[in-house]
Amino acid sequence: MVNLDSETSVSGKLYQFFKQHNEHRIVYDRLITWLDFRLFGKFSYLHLMLMGNLSLMGLVIIFGLVLGQSDSQLSNSLTRRTSVDLERGLVYLPPVAYLILNLSHWENMFWGMAALQNFTVIFWVFLVIYLLAYTKKIGATLLVAIVASLTSGNGLLVWPVGFAMLLLQTISRANVKNLLYWGGSAMAVITLYFWGYEKPAGNPPSKGSLLDLISGWLAFTGSAAEAFPVKSVLTACVVLGGVSFTLILGVCLYILKKWLSKRTLSPFDYFVLGSAAFLVGTGAVVAWTRAGFGANTLITSRYKLYSVLTLALIYVYMIGQTRALLQKIVAGLGLVFSLILMGSSYRSYQDDTIWWRQWLLTNQFNWTYTTNKPVSTIDAHTAHLIDNSPAFYDASLASLYSPASGPSLPLSELTKMSGNFTLGDSTTITPAAPDAGTYILLRSSQRLYLFQTTPVINQAWRSRVGLSDLFKKGFSSSISESAVVPATYHVERLIVQADGAIERHPTGQTITAIANSQAQPEIKKNW
Repeated sequence: MVNLDSETSVSGKLYQFFKQHNEHRIVYDRLITWLDFRLFGKFSYLHLMLMGNLSLMGLVIIFGLVLGQSDSQLSNSLTRRTSVDLERGLVYLPPVAYLILNLSHWENMFWGMAALQNFTVIFWVFLVIYLLAYTKKIGATLLVAIVASLTSGNGLLVWPVGFAMLLLQTISRANVKNLLYWGGSAMAVITLYFWGYEKPAGNPPSKGSLLDLISGWLAFTGSAAEAFPVKSVLTACVVLGGVSFTLILGVCLYILKKWLSKRTLSPFDYFVLGSAAFLVGTGAVVAWTRAGFGANTLITSRYKLYSVLTLALIYVYMIGQTRALLQKIVAGLGLVFSLILMGSSYRSYQDDTIWWRQWLLTNQFNWTYTTNKPVSTIDAHTAHLIDNSPAFYDASLASLYSPASGPSLPLSELTKMSGNFTLGDSTTITPAAPDAGTYILLRSSQRLYLFQTTPVINQAWRSRVGLSDLFKKGFSSSISESAVVPATYHVERLIVQADGAIERHPTGQTITAIANSQAQPEIKKNW
């Protein structure tokens, strides 16, 4: 928005919409942000989150439409228009909804741009696959495919997937017109996408060994298993990924065997085949480009949607391939599995979600208040574009800038190693509320800094299944020396109670941050 305001020409403003952002062209994301600003006077990350999360509902609706037409898939030809049985779709939809709508996606859910980009691109791609499978609206389908490409780089996969679907349909129907439209559009979009493209800095040069790539691919595909209360999370993800990949591969081979034997594929078959190609292809691309960061990167929250969609697709195909009693058995098993996954996700990712919220709010404090007074130093241009989010410290802001008056509570751990300060305590109990807990307040003569802490997690299995408290006594906090201005800081505890009341306690301890001449240079950014 800042760059857009600085442009005076139409071409310059268009460039700001289309310019590269890391590996992506996020035209759709920027357009929604601009529209939000124009409609409401300021843009809101909450609005971006809402728009992005609505894409999850869109995915549920697409699967509901497919389920509502899956009962006739064994006898349908591609040219026969099918009607949607809404009752059937709703009856078999709950497992899909529970798989998709849960806390596994906490990072994307509560990150405005990530929600808009990472959720929406998948919705566009699945919508394209649905339109190609169930309709003949090539014009509308091409438009959605272009929007997918301009939402996130992963949207480019829609072109080879769509081409393969149309190729299979064309051979069956001896109709090449739509295939030519698609191929021509694909070449144009991909050429323009990579016009002036520069590989962004920061990606690891090493891709890892072949075993690393394969295990990373499987871990990505089965990353939903991280929610389950198991000891070896990575192993569970690889196992679930292996099972999911084997089932999806078997489904695709079965459908292709039908096609090779000259049997007419139904729209349901094409939807499953196209969706599987997109999900498996995405896993391969992510493993290839991200395996160098380590296997744990491949099971992070931002990738979970691909894993649960793979599970949802397997469930939908099994419903479509069975009848009567077997369908009810599949639906029952799917319901039990999805409820367990959903319930486990809320327990497993509760601490991550709270940490993420608190990280965002403390960072907002640190970039807003950069002096020794409770006065915002955000520049006028930024303040014109966006308001700060409401935070727990707003009502007590003035008092934070006076010395703490509570009894002294020293930290049991305060160490410095390799440019990082580690602060901790083993006695504090973490209250149960989104903003509740202990924060670290650093005070110097120039300014304040506020940092969140991480409570100690109860690793017992009873805690993982909700039979005992999630948090144990104690907390820790790691603060990079480079995150603060070089100075000596007095360390204080800021305790937020469940009702929002704030306590402050001096610790009688200090830390000293010094300028680091050996600090790593910042990675060059294109945004």
